[in-house]
Amino acid sequence: MSRYTIPNAPGSPNKRVTTVGWDAPLNTYWATAFDPPASTDQEDIEVFWIGDTPCALPEVESLATALHEHGVEIPPFTLEALRRDKPNEGERFAGRPATNLIAEMTRPHVPADQQARIDAALQDGGR
Repeated sequence: MSRYTIPNAPGSPNKRVTTVGWDAPLNTYWATAFDPPASTDQEDIEVFWIGDTPCALPEVESLATALHEHGVEIPPFTLEALRRDKPNEGERFAGRPATNLIAEMTRPHVPADQQARIDAALQDGGR
């Protein structure tokens, strides 16, 4: 899995951390943003977490579009790194121990186009 810290949306709290990457076992690009907790006995506060289900964001452009809705832009050098990550790390959703279970559990909760990508990944054997 790759992981890059990128600039936050304009106007975000200074200590917010926004990260992006490629998750080969889920065959998806992903992004998260977390704010620090108000006190040390609390957990970080999730602002958003996208690309957390199989085959959700299959292309860098789909990640960039999803982040744009949160006011976040991916720097060009990070876009290029992400484009290299997918072919370098591969797509490894199929063939993992719980793949079929995960596919069935997500089926009722994802759009039809995403489910089609999941089904295709299962048929392709993950490449």
